[in-house]
Amino acid sequence: MRATMSHTIIGIIFSSFLLLYQVTAFSSSPQQWNACVTTRHSNLQSVLSFRLYSQTEDESTRTQWTHDDINWVLSPPPDTPFFEKVKLKAAATAIRTELLLKDEPVPPILCPKGGKAELEGFRDGKKIAKFGFTTSRGPSAPPIDETIEELYGVSSSIFGKSIGAIIYMFVEPEYRGLGIGSLALEAIAAIQTVQGVDYTVLVADDDGTGKLIKWYEDSGYMQAPKLQDLFGSSGGEFGRTLIRPTSVRSDIFAVCQIKWW
Repeated sequence: MRATMSHTIIGIIFSSFLLLYQVTAFSSSPQQWNACVTTRHSNLQSVLSFRLYSQTEDESTRTQWTHDDINWVLSPPPDTPFFEKVKLKAAATAIRTELLLKDEPVPPILCPKGGKAELEGFRDGKKIAKFGFTTSRGPSAPPIDETIEELYGVSSSIFGKSIGAIIYMFVEPEYRGLGIGSLALEAIAAIQTVQGVDYTVLVADDDGTGKLIKWYEDSGYMQAPKLQDLFGSSGGEFGRTLIRPTSVRSDIFAVCQIKWW
């Protein structure tokens, strides 16, 4: 009787919070997980216009970490109101519980609605890094399609390519040089891949030293001059615009565990 009542209550909670989300079907294959909210933005520039700050150092001087060394947490963006965060946390708990009671697989990623999220990195309970990015499929535009064709030889369909963005990256100074930034790029790519994002764009500002730009290029990004105006950095005022195909290794969720909300 108690178990039945508990299941009923949880079902009611789950149903009420499910109205907050658009969750698609789950799959047992890591390549086919598609359980995130996809909220389209009508204004590309409002989604992808940003300034990215980051710092790097010579990573060859320190032992490089792996995903096993970090606890990743996917959270709503920092400006989310407190009570909205409470509702999201309750919704996440209800969704997990409902799936467990039904003996159905829990997706490795579920994004909060709103089109943006923050990936936090923890070590022994201490937050050591944070990364902001978009989680929805931003619409394409002619400069984007032209850039993709020039850089990658890929012609866009009539619908164009969907674009995601990295808004900011920050690692606490004492934890820099451990490869955390590279691991974060991999985790973000995994999340955006689940969301159906084709390419990721960012604007990197390294005060003209060229070190940060090279770091991103070593990570697979390519400079995209035609996108400077589109992403609010005309003439490189706020940094260089770079782009990279959004793709990940097939076993990414086996090696990179991300707790959502």
